[in-house]
Amino acid sequence: MRCFLSKVWAKQSDIVREAGVSLATVDRVLNGRSGVNVQTAKKVWEAIDRLQGQDIRTQKTGQKPLKLDVILPDGTGSFLNMLAERIEVLGETLKRDGITVRSHRVASFAPQKLAEKLREIGATDTDGIAVMPLEDPFVREAVNSLCDQGIPIVTLVSSLSTQRTIGHVGPNNRAAGRTAAHLVALNLQGKTGTVGLFKGSHSLIYSDHQERELGFVSALHEYAPNLKVSSHWEIQNDHEEAYKHTCELIANDKDVLAIYSVGSGLRGIGQALIDSKKQHDIVCVGHDLTDYSRELLLNGTVNAVIDQDVNQEAANALQLLILQHRGGENTRAPVDIKTDIYLRDNLP
Repeated sequence: MRCFLSKVWAKQSDIVREAGVSLATVDRVLNGRSGVNVQTAKKVWEAIDRLQGQDIRTQKTGQKPLKLDVILPDGTGSFLNMLAERIEVLGETLKRDGITVRSHRVASFAPQKLAEKLREIGATDTDGIAVMPLEDPFVREAVNSLCDQGIPIVTLVSSLSTQRTIGHVGPNNRAAGRTAAHLVALNLQGKTGTVGLFKGSHSLIYSDHQERELGFVSALHEYAPNLKVSSHWEIQNDHEEAYKHTCELIANDKDVLAIYSVGSGLRGIGQALIDSKKQHDIVCVGHDLTDYSRELLLNGTVNAVIDQDVNQEAANALQLLILQHRGGENTRAPVDIKTDIYLRDNLP
């Protein structure tokens, strides 16, 4: 998100010296790229303020200050924490353009609480909301009501079955699920057995989970008809639940050859496989490259991770909201986020 480079005239070498960070870090901050935490980004911008002799947040842009709100589920999932941190970093940068980003976390799989939070924010001075929604009537009604009031809303990661939002930012989750099935089939090479599928909830659904599951089941039948999804485990995106149910799966299903984690949970699944000494016997595929999934890839417990670019997701969601107030064409078309497949051999 290169929104602010025109305001930064200090030399990068001077910023490096003043902030006490590397040139690469300064470059990442100025260009809105990942790999920088909130504290470091703040340190870089404060150094720029000192070098330029003023707080560039106070510069007159001739544009109305904006207040944007982002709502994400709470929980133990590393992916959501990474996404929340990226939004914080971008929020620190956006201050320089008169834009305040306010972050909120709401209990996962709690549609009424999410709907209440949406209405609560809608009653404030918000200029736009980015939200990771549950596919639920309470949530859909709250979103539609705010859209009818003229508040722009972007759905993030998971979509919502409504035409009133200004756009959606997220990966092609159906394709991601099909990719996971293909990876399982390639790893098992024609073997016959069962697959355990781990997801957040049976009834309260994030659309990204639903789309991945649909893609996985259909592609598994196509690529490996000798493999059957024998069990669906509800883990509420909780690592302890994932650990417990993985142990149950291993104990009760002697034919299990693979596990697919639709959402969060790889940390608990991986630990259960290690503790059961099954990490080299059961193929495991999941989503999102985090510190935990990286370690599980390296030690061979997880075979493949399908990753989505959290920096691109955060930046594009905020950009869509900003464009509603500061010009630029918005076609309402979904913004597809690229996905990458990581194995032990190609970790970045």
